[in-house]
Amino acid sequence: MNPRRTTLTVTAAAAVCAALAGCNSNSDANPITSLTMTGTATSSPASPSSSTTTTSLDAAAQETKDRQDAELVWRKFNGLTITMASLPADHAEQAFQQVAVDPQLTRLRTGYATLKSRHEAGYGQDISVISWPEPIAGRDTVTLNDCQDGSQAGYLDTATGNKLTVGTPNTPAKGTLQRTPQGWRVVNAELDQVNKCTPGV
Repeated sequence: MNPRRTTLTVTAAAAVCAALAGCNSNSDANPITSLTMTGTATSSPASPSSSTTTTSLDAAAQETKDRQDAELVWRKFNGLTITMASLPADHAEQAFQQVAVDPQLTRLRTGYATLKSRHEAGYGQDISVISWPEPIAGRDTVTLNDCQDGSQAGYLDTATGNKLTVGTPNTPAKGTLQRTPQGWRVVNAELDQVNKCTPGV
């Protein structure tokens, strides 16, 4: 276990933690396991596929789509935590509702107001390496792991342009997403501010 970092970790979940004071800094410290999609058999029989194989293929295709859709929303959420202070209030609210539901939606609103009141804005971009601790399997609430590189991102003073914070290259985060009629939305984001992860491992 590493000593607590003195610099603010500004990656997607870190931005939410620091600026929004909504994340759980005591998130699960288990190492992120790189999981691969379970594929169907690569060799096909000479006879036509059975209904069981078709169902399996459909389930695999649905799993792939669900993961892609959830990851896209998570990445948008990540980016928004850095760029939100540059948005007008009405555009910010629209953007928040496209990626989050409560309690994370309220945290985004609070963080936006905090950054505006402090005359701070985000800069740079973080890089996410997402893994899945378990399949979605049609569920409506899922959790993904993200080893984030935020070393080129942070917050700055909008009046002076001086950088106030900078992120770290190996921060583990966890996102919980919920399936809604409008698509996947982030319901909670957690950041481990003590431990580190290795992107891609």
